[in-house]
Amino acid sequence: MIRPAVVAATVVLALLTACRAGDDGWHPEAQFAPSLRPAFGARITDGQLRIWTGSRCAAVTRLALTFEPDRAELVLTAPKQHPAAVEHFTLGGPYPGLDVAEPLPEDFDWHRADSIRISVYGGTDGWGSTADVAEVKARSADHPPDTYWFQGVGWLDPADVAAQDGTTFLATCTPDPAKAQHVP
Repeated sequence: MIRPAVVAATVVLALLTACRAGDDGWHPEAQFAPSLRPAFGARITDGQLRIWTGSRCAAVTRLALTFEPDRAELVLTAPKQHPAAVEHFTLGGPYPGLDVAEPLPEDFDWHRADSIRISVYGGTDGWGSTADVAEVKARSADHPPDTYWFQGVGWLDPADVAAQDGTTFLATCTPDPAKAQHVP
């Protein structure tokens, strides 16, 4: 007979192992998970955190950046009647077509964050994904300005993204090819 304390200890150990292993929130076995790892690009240029969705996100009505472990969140919105198109932006703005609905806390410093998560709403496709801030801080200067860190994929430039998006990973707003509907 397995004792409840043993079961609880096993669950806690499994959770701690996942956290230590760099669990980035993608679980391919989850019910609605995409068939490929979702990823967005992040880099630092001139001391500014820059984000690249990797594919154009059309009809965006809400975009959230969440920084862990503080759970500090920036929420950007656009009216449903005038959704925004998003592909590149810099933390701190400007955010063309989007308004700041919830700013980051005044004392927040993204340099102290462990990870950043992007969530995009509106349109038909959008994958949330996470990036390791330590990698972005440590290695951005080692790569050309058009090259971004895509978690679990690597440092990619536009040609790399064009070649791999939809085959080895899914950029933020790329439809999942495994779930595409085929019309007979």
